[in-house]
Amino acid sequence: LLETDPADDSRASRPPLLLVGFDRIQPTQRRLLDAWGNWTEPAFSSATGAPDLASGTRKETSPKVAFFEAPDAQAELAACALWCSRHLSADPQARLLVVTQEATERRGEIERTFLRHLGSDALFEFTLGVPIHQVPLAHSAHLLLRWLGGSLAEHEVDWLFASGYAASPQESSALQGVMRTLRHRGLERPDWSLADFLAQFRAIQATSAPILHSWLDRMVAVQERVADFSRQSHLPIECADFVSQLLESIAWPAPVGAPEARPLSSAEFQAARRFQQAIESAGSLGFDGRRTSWQNFLSSLARILDETLFAPESHDAPVQIAGPAESAGLAAGAIWFLGAREDAWPSAASTHPLLPAQVQRDFSMPHATAQLDWDLARAITLRLLHSAPQVHFSFARHAEGIESRPSRLVAQLAATPQPLPEELSPSPIPAPLTSDFEDASQVSFSPGKVEGGASVLTFQSQCAFKAFAVVRLAAKAWEPAQPSLTPAQRGQLLHAVLHSIWGAPPPDGLRSLHDLRQVQDRQAFVAAHVRNAFQREIRSDLRARMPRAYLELEEQRLARLISAWLDYESTRADFDVIETEVQRTIHLAGLTLDLRLDRIDRLNDETLLVIDYKTGEVTPKSWDPPRPDDVQLPLYAGFALDPGTELGGLTFAKVRPGGISFAGRIGDVQAALLPALGARDALVCEPFTAEMLINWRDRIEQLARDFVSGIAEVNPREFPATCQRCRLQTLCRVHENSPDFGAGDDALDSIQVEAADE
Repeated sequence: LLETDPADDSRASRPPLLLVGFDRIQPTQRRLLDAWGNWTEPAFSSATGAPDLASGTRKETSPKVAFFEAPDAQAELAACALWCSRHLSADPQARLLVVTQEATERRGEIERTFLRHLGSDALFEFTLGVPIHQVPLAHSAHLLLRWLGGSLAEHEVDWLFASGYAASPQESSALQGVMRTLRHRGLERPDWSLADFLAQFRAIQATSAPILHSWLDRMVAVQERVADFSRQSHLPIECADFVSQLLESIAWPAPVGAPEARPLSSAEFQAARRFQQAIESAGSLGFDGRRTSWQNFLSSLARILDETLFAPESHDAPVQIAGPAESAGLAAGAIWFLGAREDAWPSAASTHPLLPAQVQRDFSMPHATAQLDWDLARAITLRLLHSAPQVHFSFARHAEGIESRPSRLVAQLAATPQPLPEELSPSPIPAPLTSDFEDASQVSFSPGKVEGGASVLTFQSQCAFKAFAVVRLAAKAWEPAQPSLTPAQRGQLLHAVLHSIWGAPPPDGLRSLHDLRQVQDRQAFVAAHVRNAFQREIRSDLRARMPRAYLELEEQRLARLISAWLDYESTRADFDVIETEVQRTIHLAGLTLDLRLDRIDRLNDETLLVIDYKTGEVTPKSWDPPRPDDVQLPLYAGFALDPGTELGGLTFAKVRPGGISFAGRIGDVQAALLPALGARDALVCEPFTAEMLINWRDRIEQLARDFVSGIAEVNPREFPATCQRCRLQTLCRVHENSPDFGAGDDALDSIQVEAADE
């Protein structure tokens, strides 16, 4: 067809072609059409968008065009959804088209907004599918296949158990409980192989739950089959058949055949069928008779799942949501084009990285020049103007924190943008559906022992609800596993080394400044203690999954840090170490608390100094009433010392790279602690006084009484800073009181949680 004889007049006998909905015709396509014969495209008027079709067609009337400016992306999307709702209320048979370039990135936000204003997901649908691996049902199958022959990240195992497709609902709940137990025992890890998980599964005696016996038997049997199958290479079609057999043995998808589970929905059934087609496509790769390994087959299947789009069968919803290219050929009663910003329309993209730029320009390849992008966007815009009698364009003045300008292309065709009309500006706060009432009831705490030690009263001061949730509801934030030592583990190692150094008399340890200064080779002395601490404190399973070279580097890092700390302490005034890792039990306002003091020194004036090691940034200002951010040291100093002893001060020992120092409140600092300190140092300017101790004791006793009486209101000490370290917001729902809550890209999502230093 591409090469025809010029003398051949058969092209004249072929009927002419009218191309409608083609936004861009490539050179190869033009050659094909020229070989066919006569063909033409509609010529659109740049002023009105009305097409001038080939002979015999009618002249269309100009569409009603509007261009709106919204204050932000959320308001723009809400106005579009409200516009659709008003159209459907006036005419239930209306056909509407929403065009957006961000259908994939903002799909969840678009669904929520349209569901809120239209009331039903049956009234709108997306014309563009998503990769099948993003569909939960198919994603669960792929994770199971990967897990049978390799490892999954911790969050992938969590998702798999919570999805409801890897096991029956009762089994899924029990498996999530197993993951919680592993974390509670400190056995979390960033990656889980199935063999490691099953080994830990048995070690914690999770099989005592009868509901998990069947799941365990299935997984062990399937794992053995995969091990046998993967020893040899196979034809891809054999691998595809084996995959189907494995999934059937695992009982995927779990809802099928589970008496207590719901049946598959229509969309889930379609996804399962599409996933099976992807498996068959992977099996067809062996048309040349080549054989492949099991892992290579899974890699090929992963690529196919990434390239295979899935969309449930259309239910012919009145509102269709499409991308600019996918909207070709679609007609509607009205169209709304979202995101008509200068930086987004015409859309810009880079040239192909593996082809010379000049070649791409010579052949007018996509995105080869800015003019090509402009011409394509112009063709799409003109086509949209012809596709409906009413066309609206809109853009957000502020997008992602940056001020935007309207698209020049749209402005040329649709005039200057105008503010959103009042009827399309939804209320920023929806009408309440509930009646608020003040719940002033309190449930007192039964006096007695409480877990958590000083943290209970610290939480009560930071936010009373946090103390209630952690202590009385046993709520706990999830700590993701890390491939390296966590900050908490590093803190434990530092405490262990310093306890080993100051907890024994010479020659094994130290008990005074004199002992410290008598050490000949301080670095070798510290290195020996660090080495012993690593042997004692690091579990065998943790040691097995970390490279030996990494642990050696961690030993060297800690040895340098503690050597620097001992050098700093060697400049102190004379002192003796009385106790380290001191265990104390106190009774306060009906509470029994078990405390552990890192260290108690006797200073040269015979007073006691309470020391707490810290590897993070801390400040004694956190002790200040009326709502201290940390009551640990004031609690120790005020209630845990032996009667008759005189307190000389309390201090953090900040043992951290580049920040080794004491930070606290001490009576006569220059005489009893660090003679070299200057007069303007914070330790000198803010000395410890007996009045401080009295105020701390009074406030701590009040916190204990508040906890026992049941005071548990959501009242963070400093919002949102206090909430950054809490991560129990799903229980207290404090974010719902923020004016930014529900605004799409929630401003509170940007809160970064800092790992605790101990």
